[in-house]
Amino acid sequence: MSTPLPPDAAAHLADSYPHNHNYRIRSGKLKPSWQLWTRSRRIRKHYTPGGTSLLDLSSCKGFFLFDAILRIGMQRVRGIDVHGPDVDASRAAMEHLGVADKVRIDQLHLHQVAAEVQAGITAPFDTALLINTYHYLFFGSRREEHHYESHAEIFECLAALTSKGGRLIFSNRVEVALCPKHIQERAKEMGRASRYDEVQIRSAIDPFFQIEPRGKLGKIPLWILHRR
Repeated sequence: MSTPLPPDAAAHLADSYPHNHNYRIRSGKLKPSWQLWTRSRRIRKHYTPGGTSLLDLSSCKGFFLFDAILRIGMQRVRGIDVHGPDVDASRAAMEHLGVADKVRIDQLHLHQVAAEVQAGITAPFDTALLINTYHYLFFGSRREEHHYESHAEIFECLAALTSKGGRLIFSNRVEVALCPKHIQERAKEMGRASRYDEVQIRSAIDPFFQIEPRGKLGKIPLWILHRR
């Protein structure tokens, strides 16, 4: 028997920032907003064929985690996010949907999960998602000050998390001028604006992944990164 979804968690899933992750749960089924449905349909086309595990590196309200289990039938799914209210609402949805045996959701940083894999505590994942999050890893954000010192450091962690022959689905702003205004301002304050562009990001990717451009997801480049 499923656990009732608390009203505050249901409200958070259905209508909170970021609104392109909003969804409802009705009779054990996910009912995403139109924007989320169209994005998810495009993204899941690129999951590793035959893959049974998924890692969402900014899982927000958990939609892609639950969709991977309920629609695709994946057996091992994990999400991490730095925003506590999103993690709490996702965990409530996990219990309500009765998928706690297949899902793990944590309030952690990228390097912490990479360390688990490198220590053999957690196995790498067939498919990993990094969607509209990369600039926060490099510059930090209003929600989380933590940031990484180099592109190479980030992609070394991402490679550790992705199984050999697996895929990282990467859709992110790769020029600082295209980042949100508050990130541009933060980049200038940190003196790091000149270190964030497509050439430098591609250079950091190359030792670990082969890049397959697949157009755009909305207005943002969509790259399928194949683990070397």
